[in-house]
Amino acid sequence: MGVNFSAFEIGRRALRAQQLGIAVTGQNIANVNTPGYARQQLLLAPAPPSGTGSIQIGMGVVVEGVRAMRDRFIEARLQRETAIAGRLNAERDTFSIIENAFGDPTNGGIQQALTNFFGAFRDLEANPTSVPLRTSVIARAVELTNAFHQTRARLLSVYQDVQSEMSSLVDEVNRVAAQVADLNRQIAANSGAGTDTSALEDQRNEAIKRLAELVGVSATENPNGMVTLTFSDGRALVLNDRAFELGMIGVPNGVPTMTLDGQAITIDSGRIGGLLNAVGAVDGHLTALDDLAAAFAARVNQLHSSGEDLDGNAGGVLFVAANAMPINAANIAVDQNLQNNPRRVVAAAAGAGSGDASVARAIANLISDSTQTVGTRTGSFTSIYASIVTDAGDMLRTAEDNLAAQQAIVAQVTAQRESVSGVSLDEEAINLLQYQRAYEAAARFLKVADEMTQTLIALGQ
Repeated sequence: MGVNFSAFEIGRRALRAQQLGIAVTGQNIANVNTPGYARQQLLLAPAPPSGTGSIQIGMGVVVEGVRAMRDRFIEARLQRETAIAGRLNAERDTFSIIENAFGDPTNGGIQQALTNFFGAFRDLEANPTSVPLRTSVIARAVELTNAFHQTRARLLSVYQDVQSEMSSLVDEVNRVAAQVADLNRQIAANSGAGTDTSALEDQRNEAIKRLAELVGVSATENPNGMVTLTFSDGRALVLNDRAFELGMIGVPNGVPTMTLDGQAITIDSGRIGGLLNAVGAVDGHLTALDDLAAAFAARVNQLHSSGEDLDGNAGGVLFVAANAMPINAANIAVDQNLQNNPRRVVAAAAGAGSGDASVARAIANLISDSTQTVGTRTGSFTSIYASIVTDAGDMLRTAEDNLAAQQAIVAQVTAQRESVSGVSLDEEAINLLQYQRAYEAAARFLKVADEMTQTLIALGQ
């Protein structure tokens, strides 16, 4: 009687398959907290049968490979939604700085300084011959010009802060893009050699996700296993195993220009895109602030010049430009002649005598005069400034609301990815138990086959 050793081959394959299953399960458990890791699955299939005639006996199990559980559609959507969240995050952060630059209108800042200035003229109206009250007017006027200077300087600092952050982000983009290009090269080489590339693909996906968050690139997988990363205009940041250099041309006070391989490029997504969008809004706030300072100074100067000072001299301007240029929020200053001689502050109309207070009253009434025009805004100077601050606050609130909604979308897509690619310790525990039991059963099968074989050998002796 011949001895059939096929049972030993079946048992050997079963032991190997279950051993590999335990190893894959251990790999999943070990990487449960690894960012970007895609759960792996052992692929098993029945071995082709062997035999003669109508009797075909299965030869156990074969291992076809290990598959990383990924959904390309979900991965691509997660990259898109992450890019949008990155842009909104940057806008929210920058708009918050812009709003803070205006200060609390109820506690200091331009709003309080305007109120104090008009209040000083109201006090002078009540006692138009007082020199101390004129000194107070000068002090409140200087306080107001300083408030304009400080607010504008804080707005300008946004440019420097953003450019400093963007410079660091550009360096990171170039570093991560070079990493993706290198991973592309390794994945293509390993795929050609038949080596598993799951770990490399996990690293590449995490790097692409970071680039999407920073500059909003989209990924396209090529037949050779490499990916191409492109901006919204179709230009490539990474093309197969080559990374192109992102650059930034900074300007002292303005929006920097982004370049790709030395050529200007528009980035409208990711954190860098959000920073560019937000810093562009600073121009509008600076213009509004400069227009307010110019219109305010012009109207006060018009009224002040129409009267006469305490000594009967024709009134002059109260506000001037510190650098002899048109008045704006950066250069508005109190005329030095008035600072040197407060008696030159005007309260009376021309020829009305020192006891008159009509000019002081007219200037004080500007606090509620709703006929003033600054750019496209109409109202009193205090209400116009309040509207500028409100616009900044509205931009921040809108960015916060949009970001909250986008974060919910990102969380939803992330949950979808985790349902496919994430590691569940409960599932892995069940898999581990199944492989363990199958391994023990295969070992028992081999033992029985060995005992049967020994019996057959003994009978044949």
